[in-house]
Amino acid sequence: MGFRLGLLGAGRLGETIAKTWFRRTGEVPLVWSRSGASANGVPRIPDSVWVDDWTKVLQARSIIIALPGKALLELAEANEQARTFEGIVFSAAASLSLESLRRVFPMATVVCIAPFLIDSTNSIPTLVLRSPHLQDSQWETATAELQTLGDIDVVEDEELFAQVSLLGAPWPVIVVAAIQAACGIGTRGLDDERAIGIARHVFFRAMQTLLSSSANACSHVATPGGITERGLNHIGELSKLFDAAFAGMRTRAKELRV
Repeated sequence: MGFRLGLLGAGRLGETIAKTWFRRTGEVPLVWSRSGASANGVPRIPDSVWVDDWTKVLQARSIIIALPGKALLELAEANEQARTFEGIVFSAAASLSLESLRRVFPMATVVCIAPFLIDSTNSIPTLVLRSPHLQDSQWETATAELQTLGDIDVVEDEELFAQVSLLGAPWPVIVVAAIQAACGIGTRGLDDERAIGIARHVFFRAMQTLLSSSANACSHVATPGGITERGLNHIGELSKLFDAAFAGMRTRAKELRV
């Protein structure tokens, strides 16, 4: 049996990619993970073929790296099978530079991606870095394969790609933490269970607002001079805090980049 896709890494991102791939194609991917195939005897990704040797993933036509950059280099940098792999390598490792990726897989078509995948939906396009090293035919083949997971958006500047990639996985955690803090988890006298319930409600209401016809939050002010407008008067202070958080993430991402 020939495999079309292999996955290195089966954390949250790898699991979501594997599930999305199977749901859209009906094909099982090859999967390898540093932590093994199961937790307490229960398969972590049931619709897949698990392998105990990471090099077996290279039997697939295309592979997706869902490991930290340092972990990938420790595995594959001096590996001959990686050096002779001639398929497509999609790297979802934010800490792995395009230069390092090309060094590990010199014979492959290598592409950096930032999947904005959510279980059971493909409404957010995957961000893709357009490598200047690829011929048009290689690029077209790679993007056609990637579109199996859903729509894509293309970026040609690597620094811009690295910054926007942070919005994919780390940033939502920061936003959720901010919503939880605002809703009183650990403060305001609410117990955690009730505060988390309120936070979920706030999050879904915020998503409804964001997905409505207007992207400008100020247009949703119902009463001029009312409660919402008073809160928006302080949004600049909140923006500064988010800017500081994002700057810290960017700094750390650069420190981890290999």
